Amino acid sequence: MKKFFSVTLAIVMLLSTLTMFGCGKATGLDAIKKAGKLTMYTEAGFAPYEFVYNNEIVGVDIEIMKAVADRIGVELEVQDTNFDAIIGGVQTGKVNAGAAGITITAERLESVDFSTPYTQTEQYVILPAGNTTIKFAEDLAGKNVGVQNGTTSDLLVEEMISNGKMAGATLTPYNTPAMAAAAIGKIDAVVTDKLTAEIIINNNEGLQAFPLVNSDGTPVAEIEKYGICIAKGNEDLLAIINEVLDELIAAGKIAQWEQEYSAKATEVGA
Repeated sequence: MKKFFSVTLAIVMLLSTLTMFGCGKATGLDAIKKAGKLTMYTEAGFAPYEFVYNNEIVGVDIEIMKAVADRIGVELEVQDTNFDAIIGGVQTGKVNAGAAGITITAERLESVDFSTPYTQTEQYVILPAGNTTIKFAEDLAGKNVGVQNGTTSDLLVEEMISNGKMAGATLTPYNTPAMAAAAIGKIDAVVTDKLTAEIIINNNEGLQAFPLVNSDGTPVAEIEKYGICIAKGNEDLLAIINEVLDELIAAGKIAQWEQEYSAKATEVGA
């Protein structure tokens, strides 16, 4: 009985350790302070939330995480990766957090925890300027539609192809929405989030964008909310992130940064 209890206790302790030390790396608040840095994954092709400006990754999400790092008293280390690698990297402890215009979904909440939502968006479609044949989601049936790989836009288009709303459409994934938009001509349309779509058309006179709706005028998806993701069970870090976000939202800083970085992204054609 004693041996059984010891083995059981060891398993419980191991599971607890794995929760906070994915792949052998500590992600808890004490470990962050000890390391002197807060590490984050992003995907630097999603303006205005993260993009490259003067050879530096900048944007709304970067400003948010800088504020979190300042609150903890450490430096921020930003690591660029593919969008579809962010959740897994946070879950396994490769980094402390993920911030990349990540929509909070029930499926993602099975793998990571999310902060308080800090902004919201809706799905837009990008088309060649002057195209008048595509007005609704159903008009994309049989078309080649580009998306950013692993995003809710990707999942949405895949679902609409499967349920017949975009019957016969081809889904073409790209690393960034801008790369997808640059391929218009080879592909017919791009589906992505609102602000990103608006920046892309501001940088490309030959493109237009508008909300993607069904033929009855209803949105193709619910309003989406972005959050910062962290490993499950990391309550101390989550509390600090939420505290900082609440202050930034109340002060109007998120909206201010969205405007500032939209302008910078347009300036450099991000």
